[in-house]
Amino acid sequence: MKIVLPSYRLRFAHLVSVWAYSVSQPVFSMLDDNPEFLVVRGSTRLEIVVLAVGLTIGIPLLAVLAERLVSLVSREAGDVLHLLFLGLFVTPLMLFILKRFDPGPTVAVVAVAAGGVAVVSSYVRWRQMRTFLTLSIVLPVVAFSLFVTDIPVVVDDAAGARVRVSREAPVVVVVLDEFPTSSLLTPTGLIDPVRYPNFARLARDATWYAGATTVHEFSPTAVPAILSGRLTRPGQVPNLADHPHNLFTLLGESYRLRVHETVTYLCPKRYCPRRRDSVARRFSSLVSDLRIAFLHRVLPDSLAKGLPSLADRWSGFARDGLLVAEDARDAFHAVAGRDHSVRRQFNDFLEEFALDDPARTLHFVHLELPHTPWTFLPSGQEYPAPTGTDGVDVPGSTWSDDPWVVNQAYQRHLLQVGYADRLMGRLRDRLVRSRLWNEALVVVTADHGVGFVPGRDGRVVSRETFADIASVPLFIKYPGQRKGNVESLVVRTIDILPTIAEVLGIRLPWAVDGRSLIGPASQVASASVIRQDGSSVRASPREIELGMTRTIRRKTALFGEGSDSLFRSRASPELIGLPVAALRPLNAVGARVHLEDEALFTDIRVSSWVIPALITGTIDKPEIGAGQQLAVGVNGRIAGTARSFEVGGEQRFSFLVPQTAFRDGPNRIEVFIVDGTNTNPRLVRLGPDDKGQH
Repeated sequence: MKIVLPSYRLRFAHLVSVWAYSVSQPVFSMLDDNPEFLVVRGSTRLEIVVLAVGLTIGIPLLAVLAERLVSLVSREAGDVLHLLFLGLFVTPLMLFILKRFDPGPTVAVVAVAAGGVAVVSSYVRWRQMRTFLTLSIVLPVVAFSLFVTDIPVVVDDAAGARVRVSREAPVVVVVLDEFPTSSLLTPTGLIDPVRYPNFARLARDATWYAGATTVHEFSPTAVPAILSGRLTRPGQVPNLADHPHNLFTLLGESYRLRVHETVTYLCPKRYCPRRRDSVARRFSSLVSDLRIAFLHRVLPDSLAKGLPSLADRWSGFARDGLLVAEDARDAFHAVAGRDHSVRRQFNDFLEEFALDDPARTLHFVHLELPHTPWTFLPSGQEYPAPTGTDGVDVPGSTWSDDPWVVNQAYQRHLLQVGYADRLMGRLRDRLVRSRLWNEALVVVTADHGVGFVPGRDGRVVSRETFADIASVPLFIKYPGQRKGNVESLVVRTIDILPTIAEVLGIRLPWAVDGRSLIGPASQVASASVIRQDGSSVRASPREIELGMTRTIRRKTALFGEGSDSLFRSRASPELIGLPVAALRPLNAVGARVHLEDEALFTDIRVSSWVIPALITGTIDKPEIGAGQQLAVGVNGRIAGTARSFEVGGEQRFSFLVPQTAFRDGPNRIEVFIVDGTNTNPRLVRLGPDDKGQH
């Protein structure tokens, strides 16, 4: 049958329409639902319009130009190419339809191919189909217009308030991220001084508001609430236009501001000139992250394995991809060369403290610690972490029902809290050396917490997770304060701004929802946390106390107290440290083990910033199911224990081992099944994969 296709003008319209159904309109919708994605990058109106134009017609235009060029050689070939593009453009829509059913990768590919063939066939055979696509050009036009009109953009500048400062004092504000108070505490209700010595020292020197709670479950609303002292309303985004009255505009005319924002854009450029990447680099980063977010949106889970996790962040998704390298040197360089934004940001923050700073200086930093991705040890060394093994069914959302997987995620979180503790020690030392510690007002807090309940969303507040998400650390070291104090009453993070204002003797020129923490305070009847959808969850102080007690007891049962216990799991902990040879392991028949990032173990440098403390991989042995007790040997000694778990039909393992288990040079890794009894354990060595020995 001879194919008769419309003019190139109509072909372009048809491709734009199909592209809109599959790609451009879903991306616009995704950005409309998450405007913070653009706001935190400082995207301008012009950049957003260029993005929208390229997203709407860029790829279809390139496709039509390719068709036209091919048709100069062969008209038939150009027609075939058009139909091929049409089938390709409809693929994301087909995948999205299959996502809720997830029939598996093979069936999904066949179904998508069949769907593409059906669409192309109907396009060739039926004039009504072509007419439908012609009329559908209205969709991308309307979607484009609404997007560029409604999407919020950065308002760069605003004048600060003219206020009278009656007491001069340097102000230092550190906002940590995804940090529940319970992570710091022992069953006695005190901060673990061995595991987290610098937070414990801070509690001895400052006022620790042990009953502090956040007011929002989500960083782009929780951080503006801290900075403005006001509850964020639904629809507001973390920019200056929606939050013109904040800490930076309060002090901008009176103080020198040294500000490091992460997910907000609240400091006017007249006070906070920003170092911005080139337009090309910003666009490259934006396109890369949009691509990953879009793939998460449309791909069935069986096809999304290996995608970098979104992990409740707004940029840098590709940096969390699985490291693949054939050579150990390349592997270490790949990890060490990644953009360590947290490390770099904190170093820049510390470097700005100086002996000659005027008293009227504000230092502010929002650090995404101990927020995911969990890749840091307390020493500051970083370990590669493959995606898809953090125990979530959807990255950044619902936890797995497997308690073992969730418990290891909790373990990795607590280790990263250790790194945050290390940074707080560096901050105090820097303030002391700069002779600012005694006279400064120092605030250390967090925007929200996180829960580790199997089968539940770790970031959505509920009655069950309220204490974990609502309770956050809050330490305030007042100017001249020499002795610590503990306040157990429930206070809120929106109280921080009014407190800073009162310490500096500033009369706030606008209304706030918080109250100063200076002076006598009364217990509130209940604490409230606002969800992303605008609803709220309340809990009484007694309910919060009971929830924290349950979490602390569970944490202590899992990991004990002190630092070394964090590397001991409840799966056969008595084996850790024993020589492998003394246990006389047997060899399994027909079992294969595949280590991920295997090249890292061939040439380790113990003193480097990168250490492969997370040993992960898969087991190819049908009779091994989820929950099998396992052990890992490092250089002939048991260094960690774990349980197998299932992800995407694969039996996986994941061991956390201390950096002291490794030695310089090549390291031997062995994986064992743990059989027998606690008093008489038996090891069964699982063989290497077909690539050879580990």
